Formats: sequence, structure tokens, C-alpha cells
Amino acid sequence: MNQHMRTTRHRLTTAIAVALALTAGAVATAAPAAFAAPAAAGQEAEQAVAPFPLRATVAGVGPTGFLSGQSGPQITWRWTRFADGAETVLPAGSYRAAHQTDIVAQNADGVFTLRDMGRGGEPLVIDTNPLGAGYTIAGYAGTRLVMKKARATGGTELHIVGTSQGALTDDTVTGLPDDAVIASVAVDSPGTAVVRYATTVDGVTHQRVAVVDVAAHAVVEQYELPEAGAGSLSLSATHIAWVEKPASTAPATVVVTRRGTGETVRHDLGVTTTVAIELIGDWVTYRSTGNPSPNDQPNALYALYARSLTTGETVKLLEHAQGSVDGPDGTQVARGGTLEHGEGLYRIAPGADGARPVVTLVASTGESTSLQLVKQDVPEAIDLDTTPAPVPLSWTLNRVGATVKVELVHTATGKRTTVPAHFNGGTVYAAEWNGMLGDALTAHNGDYTWKMTATALSGIGPAVTASGAFKVTRKPTSHDFDDNGTADLLIRNGAGELFVHDGYTGRYGPTWQEKDPVRIGTGWNTYDQLVAPGNVAGSSYADIVARDKTGVLWLHQGAGRTLAPRVRVGGGWQIYDRITGGSDVDGDGRPDLLAADKTGVLWLYKGTGGTTNPFSARVKIGGGWGVYNTLVAPGNLGGAAAGDLVARDKAGALWLYLAKGDGTFAARTLINSNWGPFTPVAVGDADRDGHPDLVGQGSGGGVYLAKGTGDWRKPFGALDGVAFLGAASTWPNIVF
Repeated sequence: MNQHMRTTRHRLTTAIAVALALTAGAVATAAPAAFAAPAAAGQEAEQAVAPFPLRATVAGVGPTGFLSGQSGPQITWRWTRFADGAETVLPAGSYRAAHQTDIVAQNADGVFTLRDMGRGGEPLVIDTNPLGAGYTIAGYAGTRLVMKKARATGGTELHIVGTSQGALTDDTVTGLPDDAVIASVAVDSPGTAVVRYATTVDGVTHQRVAVVDVAAHAVVEQYELPEAGAGSLSLSATHIAWVEKPASTAPATVVVTRRGTGETVRHDLGVTTTVAIELIGDWVTYRSTGNPSPNDQPNALYALYARSLTTGETVKLLEHAQGSVDGPDGTQVARGGTLEHGEGLYRIAPGADGARPVVTLVASTGESTSLQLVKQDVPEAIDLDTTPAPVPLSWTLNRVGATVKVELVHTATGKRTTVPAHFNGGTVYAAEWNGMLGDALTAHNGDYTWKMTATALSGIGPAVTASGAFKVTRKPTSHDFDDNGTADLLIRNGAGELFVHDGYTGRYGPTWQEKDPVRIGTGWNTYDQLVAPGNVAGSSYADIVARDKTGVLWLHQGAGRTLAPRVRVGGGWQIYDRITGGSDVDGDGRPDLLAADKTGVLWLYKGTGGTTNPFSARVKIGGGWGVYNTLVAPGNLGGAAAGDLVARDKAGALWLYLAKGDGTFAARTLINSNWGPFTPVAVGDADRDGHPDLVGQGSGGGVYLAKGTGDWRKPFGALDGVAFLGAASTWPNIVF
């Protein structure tokens, strides 16, 4: 057998020559080293790994190095040595490789410059212009050119062009029919070319493939291809193989013929995609094509597999492959990646005695094939007063092409929410947390844990997870009973159950959740007066003051998302028929309690800030308050230092009493005459604009909000329906 037959092998695919410009760079000067020998079966060789340029394709591999083309504003071509990773940036031009050699070729208007990147020295220049018109380059066989030339009478000739003692030589390949229409020519080694062509015999068109001995410039073998033609084709020292796929939806079948015998075996690959194949010893490798760009992200659809020609065993070699070329010594060299070694250039070599092909990383981009977390930007503390929602949380991955989800869990309650993350430029994925736990629950203060899960769209590798913790804080508010900084509504239903309806800012402004209110107590029908005056006991939470039917006043101190056991304030409160609280009437920074007795006298109980004795002895304000059926203390409406009082008379008119700051009030002013159908309820600053708001409870379960304006002359806007709470509780109910 000829020497060139011992190393020849080829994957025949359509080649597209693209003219690419480069930037010139320094030429490396270290001595060349040979392509590393294959490792033992099933093992990877221990050797130095050269760098592989980012966003680059492999164009050729020789014994000492490889040619790559790196994308950018202009394509940069490099020769990289395996031995030490030294890189040579080639001068501007268009380059192709002579496969299985260190020769890099450049064509400029029919003048070919061949550089031996392994040995160095002066380049070989072959000027083909003296041959005349009609010659086109088909490939490079070492230092010789394989060229096509159309016949004047039809068909195509194949020529081997070179030099001998400085003179131009041109030998026509013999053995091809005169009418041969050459579809493709691929040169896989200095000694062999594979030609796919069509010819007509007795009026019937035949598709054939010819093996050409370059040195003898003659066809030495021919094979008949199927009528529908063949796809990818590969040649080794012992076999020739091609892909049959008669239709786009048909399964891909590899037809393998032992050279010189005609023995043929068919292998169904189990895929319907178009595939590229290579013969590696007693195995055929295959991969789906269609991922040609180095800028494409890794994709499991383009994994590289190998199938045994003897046992039918199929194994995965690479998680993905973006392209491959013939390598020396019967190897395949592919640009791709594995989970273990990452992205780069891999040599696929025959295993010993028919064992699985050996996969070795020979050049690395330094990138991981699997998705990885590079860094995270999640604050340890989030103050939702100074950093209003949406709160930015972000994670930087090593690549784009991922689905990222974030789960947040409130540690104390176990309540959780899932926040989608979106691509935010570069390789950053950002989640904008709206400060909610679910659709209608504002996030509680306190400790949170987060977990980020990133899943590669490529389908390669496990999901990436990361976790951490942060703390949410807000300043306390006067009507917050679930520790999330919002003004809540308290409702006692007819069964004596007490519910917290969480307040939140919806699409059209402040509102309260209509479903799943939180029950914080039972037995509350023992009380006939309920007041939510804010923080009267000195903690950071809002409290409840309640009078039972025997006239005893009780304090239920807030404890965040629940209430502490009640504390007795005192007896004798049955003399009052209206009790309210929440405004700091005397300007000392503590909310006070106001009570009107059954004779119409209004009394002030100044807040002390204590737990067991939260109010001082009463102080008389004045008489005549019997004209009012409802009193509410909403806070500071007029911008002065003290809190004010709002009263509704029996005709439905709403009146404002501005506090003077000394425990007394100025003369009343009319707010609105149409509050007869609505019971006013003070809820603090529901829309967080700095002004206390007022809720009107309708008789049918509707809740209406009158936003505070900050102007004492018109302290509230028009009533606007924001919730219906009747369905969540048993009637009759009381909102406070």
C-alpha cells in the first residue's frame, strides 16, 4: 500500500471560501514541536494546552500547530504552536490550510504563497497565471495545488499544479470521465484528494466519488453514490463512508464500505438532522450541522458522537462542536467543549485495538462549556424607604443564553415569591424585585434568603445555583400590623375574628388585598370599641386599644405580625360612647387618646409611651361634642406640629379640628357634606406621600380612600373605591 494511503482520511463537505482581511502581528520565533501523540485508550494525554482565540474557528491542523480565524471588525488569522502556545498573526489576506501539514496558503489573483509554519524559511510562491484562464483552486495538497478547469466541450478537468526545480508543473488527473461535472473536491492530506462528481452513462446520470492519488495524479478508486446523492463523506485508510438522507424528515444513515472489498454496512444514527461524519479508526463520528459561527453559544443539538463500526456502541465525545478539520495521524480536530475541560480545540484519536476514540484538549479558550456564576450583586440590607421598589438584584454569568429565576423567602413566615430575571447586557441577568411576596402582599421586614437558578438554553450542563441572604427594613408606620411598612385595614367580623387586610400599592394606587387576609385573633366580639391609635406603648409596632362591654380598657401591643397578650389599662370607660386615637394632639411625639362621653364632653388622654400605663389622667377639652356620631384622629393634616381631629355629624358632614399643640383645637372647618353613607377610618399614610389619608367604609362592604392633600383648607381628595372586603369576613363587620 502507498505511504499516503496509511494516513489519508477525509470528511467531505461543502467549502465556502471567504476573503478575510487581517491585522499584521509579530511572528513567534521559538522552535516548532511535533503534534502530540495520541493518548492510551480511554485516557487523556498529559500535555501543555495552547491558547485558542475567542470567537474563532479552526481552519487547519498540522503536526506542530493549527490555523484559526478570529471574528471581529476584520478577521484575524493566527498560527498557534502546540508546544508552547506561541502565536503568529498572519499578514492581511485570505488563508486556507493544507490539511495534515503545517502549510498555510494565500491566494492573490492566481499567485499562491505557501508558508511552512512548522519549519519556517522562505515561502513557496506558485504563479498559476502562465497556465491561462479557467483554473480555479479546489484545495491544497502539501506544496501542490489541486485545481479545476472547465473543458471547452463540457465537463471539468482536475489538475495537480506545482513546481519542480523552480519550473511550473501542471498534471491532469486521469481516470475521470470527460463529462464529469465536479460537485466538490476535498484534499485531506498531501497525498490524497476526494472528488464527488456526476457523469452520464447511457442517458442516466450517476453520482460518484473518486479517490485521487495526488503524486500519481490519477484516480485510484471509485464508488457509486445513491441516486439522490450523498451528504457528508469520509475516507480512511480502511473505509469510505457517506451519509444517506433522501428527505429532510428522513433518518440519517451512514453507509460504510471497506475499501478494496466492497463490503458495506449501514448504520442508522437515530437522528433526522443533516450530519457531518468522520472515520476515526473503527469508529465514525457524527454531529448535526447548522451551528457554523464561533459566536454561537454552545448547544446540545450539536454534540459530537461516535459510533462503533464493529459493535454499534454510541458514545458522546463533545458536548458541542462548532466545526472540525482533519488532523495528522488519522485524527479529527474539533472546535467544541466538554464539561470537564471547557471550550477549545479537541483532538479525537483512534483508541487502541478498536477502543473508544480518545478525546484530548489541545488548545483552550479558557471558557467553561457549562454555565457558571461569575459574580452576584445582591445587597445585604435593603431599606425600602430609601431604595423604593423595584429593587435591582443581578447576577453575572460566564455567558449569555440562560433562563434565570430567583426565589425569595421571608425567613420568619416562610412566605416566598419567584422573580424572573432578564438579560441586562453583557452577561448580566437582572431581577427587579417589586417588594412584594406574591401578587398582593407587600414584603415583610426582616431576614430573607434568596436562591438564584440559571439554566442554560443550550441544554448543556447542570443548572447553576447560588444563594444568600439580605434584610429588609422600613421605618414603622402608624397603621402597619404585619410589619411590612404599609397601612393595613383591621376588620372584626360578626364571629369575633380579627383580620389584617394588607395594604399595598397596586396598578392604580393604594389598595387592600381582598383575598387571604391574615387572621390574628378570635374572641374580639367581647369588645364594643376598637381603636388603632398607632404605637402608644413604645415599641416599633402599631398597637390596638379596645374597650370591653364592662367598661375595661385594654392594650393589645403590636409584635410585628401578631399581637402580644393584652394588658389592662383601666376601668370605667363605659361612660364614653366614642373613642379615637392616633393624633399627637399635644405635640410631644406620642399618639394620644380622645374620648367623648355620653353628655357630649370631649376628654384628652395624653400618651405616655408606657406599656402598663400608656395614658395619663384625662384632661377636659370642652363640651358640645354630642352632635357628632364619629370621631377619628388621622394625624397631622394641616402641616403644624400637632395631630388633628376629624368629626362626622349626624347629617353626614365631615369637620376638621386643627390642633393647636397644647391639647386644644381651633374652630372647626367644613371638609365635606357628603360623608353620610361612609364611616371615616384613619389609616395613616396609605399611599406613602407624606400626608395622612382617610378611608370611608361603605355599608355594603366597599372601602373607599380619600387621599390626604397636605392642605388644611381641603385636607382630602374625593373618595375612590379601592377594595371590597365583605367576601372575606362574616357580616356584620367593623373596619378600624
